Amino acid sequence: MKCFSHVEVEAVGICKACSKAICGSCVIDTGRGITCSDDCTIEIDEQNQIIDKSKKIYSIGSKSSLMPTGLLMHFFFGIAFGGFGIYQTVKSSSPNWFLLVMGAGFLVVGCIGWYRNRKLNINC
Repeated sequence: MKCFSHVEVEAVGICKACSKAICGSCVIDTGRGITCSDDCTIEIDEQNQIIDKSKKIYSIGSKSSLMPTGLLMHFFFGIAFGGFGIYQTVKSSSPNWFLLVMGAGFLVVGCIGWYRNRKLNINC
């Protein structure tokens, strides 16, 4: 494959931003890929910033001892609905199926979410 700018020279790589073949004299090493121009270098720096922020948001590559707040809400509502359903059942001597099913549903969804987060190694 020949360089995009220098058609007589063999390419040593492909620009990470625009996918053009580039030779040794055109290559700019960003540390996280090679680019062919200053514009492509800026593009790759912006993409790397997005990737780094996404990793931080999803806590990818790091372990946290805290449970994600979305899962905490599921468990909270599961316990609240379930507990109030049990209280109403004991108080009225007949089961309050709506509250009991809602509580169980929230707990099941919370457990599934917790399992999936651990399997995917994310903390969100």
